[in-house]
Amino acid sequence: MKKIYKNKFIVLILILQIVLCSVFISCGENKANETKTPDNNADVNNADGNSGELNVPEAVDELYPYPEHDFKNEIINILSRRDGWADGSQDLEDLFVESMTGEVFNDAVYDRTKKVEEKYNVEIKMIYIADPTATITKSIKADNDEYQLIQEKLMFMSSSLATQNYLINLENIGSINLDAPWYNRNAIKDMSINNKVTALGGDMTINDKSGVIMAVFNKKMLEDYALENLYTTVRDGKWTLDKLYELIMQTTVDLNGDGKYTFKDDQWGLVCEDYGGWMLAIASGNRLAALDGNGMPYMTAVTEKSVSDYDKIMKIMYEKQGRAETGDDEAHVRIFLENRCFISIDMMSNIAMLRGMDEDFGIIPLPKQDVNQKDYITTISPWQSRFIAMPSTCGNPEMVGAVVDAMSRESVNTIAPAYYNNLLNQKIARDEESIEMIQQIFDSIIYDIGSVFNWGGIWDLQHSFFSTKQQDYAGYYEKYVGKVEAALEKTIETMQQFD
Repeated sequence: MKKIYKNKFIVLILILQIVLCSVFISCGENKANETKTPDNNADVNNADGNSGELNVPEAVDELYPYPEHDFKNEIINILSRRDGWADGSQDLEDLFVESMTGEVFNDAVYDRTKKVEEKYNVEIKMIYIADPTATITKSIKADNDEYQLIQEKLMFMSSSLATQNYLINLENIGSINLDAPWYNRNAIKDMSINNKVTALGGDMTINDKSGVIMAVFNKKMLEDYALENLYTTVRDGKWTLDKLYELIMQTTVDLNGDGKYTFKDDQWGLVCEDYGGWMLAIASGNRLAALDGNGMPYMTAVTEKSVSDYDKIMKIMYEKQGRAETGDDEAHVRIFLENRCFISIDMMSNIAMLRGMDEDFGIIPLPKQDVNQKDYITTISPWQSRFIAMPSTCGNPEMVGAVVDAMSRESVNTIAPAYYNNLLNQKIARDEESIEMIQQIFDSIIYDIGSVFNWGGIWDLQHSFFSTKQQDYAGYYEKYVGKVEAALEKTIETMQQFD
């Protein structure tokens, strides 16, 4: 397998640093320079000293020469999801747009894609449908080279397509430089069963980042209740499950005094869906599954640590009345917009919907298990984040791979900075401290392969465990372990059949 460098979103972190260098220098900047590998130790310079444009460093171009190709007007069809979920807020067009509109991100996507089309003499076409997995499955079974790339939810792509050997192992595509800094190497490391890479995230796409989990807090409520500075709490390593519980108990109020707590009438310390329990467990250092030294997955869902952590998390989720329960993304966002919730645990795509909020809010990572845990840990929702893959019926994978690599390379200077500039300019992050926290969040992302492949519905079980207010995590899992292990073994057998 190609060498994978230290697990960081190096390029994304550098982008944030460049954007904010005039107002903010963070400890994350030092982190980005700790590992002296060729890609993350290269110089990054503005094109004209003022534009804030991030250029691919010369050292990177030397490591990964930009090849010349003429693909003679070949067409690359990309099948992508557009399902209208949460009022379409999760259907971000980041691979292709029809024309310039004057909107920063749209035009960056247009420029990036047009440049690659012209450079390699190809035509890129997007096909948007509600269920790409079903469509590509039908196409592959018919041995039809109708689509050359797929952009789909990571869980659907992995659990339905990779497990049937329907995706090409990108490790075998010589035109894709998997160790280049424009790819998400954290994801490659965490999800490569038997050292096979079937899904890609990175600078080419923004949708892979839409499921990143973080917490937001209401600054007015922080002031009203004379609570501690949460940025300081995070920096001091004291942002823990116990601290979260303490704060949500202080900020939950029966506003109408009727002696009952209802979602629409009262104030809550925390809002998160039932999957929030799993998110807190991951942030506490647990995983549903992991890879061994040979790249083979094994289940880690039940350990002495996870059982103890789930007991503490159940207290946060259900003891007394501290958490507002909802599975509706729009209601989730709305209760925070209405200043009736102190802390919201949510995905990046939903937090972006807060940009019109009148009151200020701050962004922080999810809490650690306790003060002894060394680092904060972040993950993604595999149901939300969308990755890129190549179907097994792709007739010319080397050509398609070259275009993917070129689009990824060009994105470093176009859609990646446009996205983060746009994110900041639209006041998603409203202060320097939140930007510091965003750097820390992106720097700490891990991918729980158990949730990504959802063997035997193991990720779905996380929802049902919390939604039915179970108490015995080990006992609950034991009822389903046979189904989970059988699905896991079947995946291992399939992935061992790869060329």
